[in-house]
Amino acid sequence: MTDVTIRGIDDEVYAKFTAEAKKREMSIGELTTIVMRALVEDISTTNYRIGNLSSLQVSKKDLESLKGAVLFHNIKTLEFAEDIDWDTFDQRVMSIKNCTKVLIPHTLTRFQVLTKCAMVSEVKVKG
Repeated sequence: MTDVTIRGIDDEVYAKFTAEAKKREMSIGELTTIVMRALVEDISTTNYRIGNLSSLQVSKKDLESLKGAVLFHNIKTLEFAEDIDWDTFDQRVMSIKNCTKVLIPHTLTRFQVLTKCAMVSEVKVKG
């Protein structure tokens, strides 16, 4: 174990963090290690960026062909195929940014998809 001193932590964040550690009956060091490990593992996961297209159709097979999650960006019309279920979408779509229109199958709800969206003009169920 390494002893460290960390300067410049926001007082309010630190107070909430220490309260959370106490609530979980853990030391601050134990909780810090858990949070640091989660961040490092998240960063080390392979992620892909696909974008700058006028249109793109995405199938479940497309999403499963990659070893990590996908960030879709700058696509005018992004269409997800009918074979995509929520578990696949949630695990394989990291985010959808700066897209004009996102067309989704009946297997997904708009609210599910919107949890992954930023700066998207329209999310519409196909049909």
